[in-house]
Amino acid sequence: MSRICKILVVEDNDGVRDLLQGLFDSEGYEIAIVAGGEEMRAALAGESFDVAVIDVTLPGGDDGFALAELAREEGCGVILVTGDVRHFDRLKDSAHSYLLKPFRVERVLELVAQLVSESDCSLAERRGRA
Repeated sequence: MSRICKILVVEDNDGVRDLLQGLFDSEGYEIAIVAGGEEMRAALAGESFDVAVIDVTLPGGDDGFALAELAREEGCGVILVTGDVRHFDRLKDSAHSYLLKPFRVERVLELVAQLVSESDCSLAERRGRA
């Protein structure tokens, strides 16, 4: 049986967190939001997620690229996010989907839909909850 799609957002910027929470809530996704790597590890240990949206630059020395690999190992599709163009080459080489801030809401939803289609959660079931 399919399950509702779950998204983990790892973002230290309050404005971006609020934007993504509102967006994903309105689309009917289940969402967990954390501010850094330690909280992300705890969330992944506690439950399964279909997609992880991870800021590349986080406080506390956590590297978003390393966190992306951890999320991938836990079965998450990954979207890396950054506003720092110095990370662009590494983003392109990462084999993960990515967004550059400021990003378009439509593009976020498009990338999430792509990753969701690769998981076993149900889009029809998710849309029915909205």
